[in-house]
Amino acid sequence: MEQRGTHPVVRSTETPSTPRGGAPATTGVDRIASRARSHVAEPFTALMHHYSVENLRACFESLDGNKALGIDRVTKAEYGENLEANLQGLHRKLQQLSYRPQPVRQVEIPKEDGSKRPLGISCLEDKIVQEMTRRILEAIYEPVFINSSYGFRPKRSCHDALRQLNTEVMGEPVNWVADIDLAKFFDTMPHQEILTVLGLRIKDGKFLRLITRMLKAGTQTPDGVLYGELGSPQGSIASPVIANIFLDHVLDKWFTEVVRNHCQGYCAIIRYADDVITVFERETDAHRFMRALPRRLAKYGLRINPNKTHLVAFGKGHARYCFQTGQRPSTFDFLGLTHYWGRSRKGYVRVKRKTAKKRLRRSLRDMKHWIKRVRNVYRLPLIWKVVGLKLRGHFNYFGVTDNSQALYRYAREVDKLLFKWLNRRSQRRSFTWEQFRRYQTRFPLPRPGRPVSLYPSS
Repeated sequence: MEQRGTHPVVRSTETPSTPRGGAPATTGVDRIASRARSHVAEPFTALMHHYSVENLRACFESLDGNKALGIDRVTKAEYGENLEANLQGLHRKLQQLSYRPQPVRQVEIPKEDGSKRPLGISCLEDKIVQEMTRRILEAIYEPVFINSSYGFRPKRSCHDALRQLNTEVMGEPVNWVADIDLAKFFDTMPHQEILTVLGLRIKDGKFLRLITRMLKAGTQTPDGVLYGELGSPQGSIASPVIANIFLDHVLDKWFTEVVRNHCQGYCAIIRYADDVITVFERETDAHRFMRALPRRLAKYGLRINPNKTHLVAFGKGHARYCFQTGQRPSTFDFLGLTHYWGRSRKGYVRVKRKTAKKRLRRSLRDMKHWIKRVRNVYRLPLIWKVVGLKLRGHFNYFGVTDNSQALYRYAREVDKLLFKWLNRRSQRRSFTWEQFRRYQTRFPLPRPGRPVSLYPSS
């Protein structure tokens, strides 16, 4: 029967519908977001009751069952065989404060400079709790984040950050750009400082205790479980939003409320996770900021990477002067793209961008290693299909204004890699170039499409 006069309290507790294929909604989280928007200064004192069985089930359903497994090696399908009993037990442990996350499994990923980036892989039950924690934290802090923060936020992407950077440089009196790199940010965030920042808005001691246990769960290494007072594992579902909350307090609010008031000219900040760009009109303001930044970060246990942090003259006036005198204007990298000055069709100076050389080399190297590893393991149709998916992912990310030349170069290099390594599956060649091109014509690989415009829409 249709309930036309349902009580408002009853309606407020109903789980809102979600689009088909979207993440299941969690009851009560929408009310947290509504209160966070309307009462910016009020703290939250009761949050643990949101870890209900219904909400935990919604978080379980939203997880990707194809992700890597934690130290217990339990898959989503295995956990779901006895789902209700498992969720009831997890709910009971959370309410009795007896839940303790298991150590994360550490996997090291090689970086460009020869070092390795540690990636933490949690157990499935811990992922459920992390997903619910992420939703609660996101509901509380999303309304108070500054607009120029883009990393790991709903309905925001790296292309939005690049679009704002283009708007700042081309539309505002920008003459200097500071490219800031935080040294091992996720590995050096102090736990105590994180909890202090969270405690400014959250007064629920049980919820803060849960986050403390998540941060101190430890890392499983070949030498045993390592515990520390620093860092939040990269790969944890809750780590990105915790990092955003921490940097919003340490950097974003400090820049907008303190630095901006002490600058004589225009200034702005653009942040995507721990990748930070600040722009200034006056050189004196830029140098004062660069002197004050290390002290501000050190106050919270962070530091900059001096080898990757640069302050460069990057303005339209400086670009015109360089073109007139035959000099080469400065460049900088942001989100895998090199930003440089060029000319428009009418001869005006304009910011352009292309795939950074390091990212292009890394993408080609990864593609070569993958093709070389699987060329004798999988049949050609499957290899062809996966290469197409990899190409499409590359084009979707780097397919922005002015970058078509680098995209076509990447596609040509991938063709060469395919031809080379498919011909080395045995002593007998599989293709000639003519045969390879015919196969490509019959089963075409993705090619760069229309680029994403980085100019504001009308």
